[in-house]
This record gives sequence, structure tokens and C-alpha cells, in this order.
Amino acid sequence: MGERRPDGLAKAIVGAGPPPLGTERRDWKNYAERLSTAVAQAFANSLRRSFKGVLPSADGAGRESLTRGEKGMKRLDVNYSNTLHGLGFGVSIKTINKPDPKTGNFRKNFTRVDGELRAEATDHHRRQPYAVLVAVILLPEAACRDGSGERASSFGQAVRHFRPRNHRVEPSDEADTFERVFVGVYADDGHVSFIDVNDAPPRHGPPHGASARSFAQVVDEIDAEYRRRNQPKFLFDDGRP
Repeated sequence: MGERRPDGLAKAIVGAGPPPLGTERRDWKNYAERLSTAVAQAFANSLRRSFKGVLPSADGAGRESLTRGEKGMKRLDVNYSNTLHGLGFGVSIKTINKPDPKTGNFRKNFTRVDGELRAEATDHHRRQPYAVLVAVILLPEAACRDGSGERASSFGQAVRHFRPRNHRVEPSDEADTFERVFVGVYADDGHVSFIDVNDAPPRHGPPHGASARSFAQVVDEIDAEYRRRNQPKFLFDDGRP
């Protein structure tokens, strides 16, 4: 197999630097912040081709930009807003990078992250029910290898854990869910393989086959979800628009 060509997300992840070698909490916190910032920038840069004005801007301005929620101003990692639609879409980036020193797996923070996502979705959707919200949860590739036998890996269990936070179809549906939720695993070279939480994950190993999505495919699906909500397709009985 030839060398993989890095995409914008892979370059961003590598650019955030390697994870800390020790267990110092502050070092891991700083790494998580750098990684989330880099990932948000990569998503905004790719989405900008179709959505002018998405934040953060190309020069990094507008990171964690503010938008109005039910209970005041809230921050979004990636924010596309305008005067016509208000909040058009937002992408929330969550990274789970540090294994639990006791168990060696990555499941310790699933409940905390899910609680954060629930609060973000509720605050935004109750204020702006037509907004499209997407959650992107990233784990290192090691999270695909920490299971054995019938016990699924942390990656497989993440898909199961976050599936109930998905799949908001209509503006009248539950406010505490997202329109789309993706879980991705990143390799040492920065490449990420994603899965939609509605798909069945492997018990062990990274996403593969038809369920595996590239960064470019996830960006395209965010674009399509926004257009489905704001530009619904109408067909006549001949099957043509």
C-alpha cells in the first residue's frame, strides 16, 4: 500500500503536536485544546468552499465564536450564521485523548462528553430549532485496540454510547439531540476514519468497509444536511424537480 496523502484534517492533527508522554493533567488539557482548535480550523476551512463567512475564519479569527442559546450566549467550535437563517449550522468538536491509567481504555469521559453535547444541543435548538448541529468526537487509534473477545473496544463502545444523541430529523424533534453525530479515530500520521453513529461499528479495530467515512465525506454530509433542512427537494410525479 502506498503512502497516504495527508488531507487538511490530517495536517491539522499533526500540527497540533504529539500527545504528552507523562500523566500531568495540565499537559493533557493543553494538548486537548490545541487539538480541538486545529480540528475546528480544518473543518471550517473545508466548509468555507460552500459557506462563506463560516467561523473560524481562514486566519483563525472567530475561534469558539458566540451564538445565542436559550440561556444566553454559547460558544461553538465551528459556526455558520447569517442574517437570513440565524444559526445555519454548528459543529461541536470533542476529543478524548488520554487513556484511563487504571483501565487503559478511553471510556472514562464518555458520560461527561455526552452531558456537554446534550446541554449544547438543548440550548441551541430551543432558541433556534431550525439550526443544524453536528457533533464530531475524536479518539486516538489506540481506542480501537483496547477490547478483547466479546468486550468491544472503546471506539465501538463510543458509537453505542453516543448513538442516542443523534438523529434529529425535523425541527420539532427532541431539542437535546444533534442532526448528525460522527465518531472518528485518528492515526499517528493524522489521518482520521469516521463512522456515523447510526452505523454498526466493528467490535475491534477502526471503521472499515461501507461504513467508514473520510474527512471529505463527512464535510459533504454536513453540507447535504444543511441543504436538506434549508433547501428541501421537491419532486413532481415524473420524478423530476
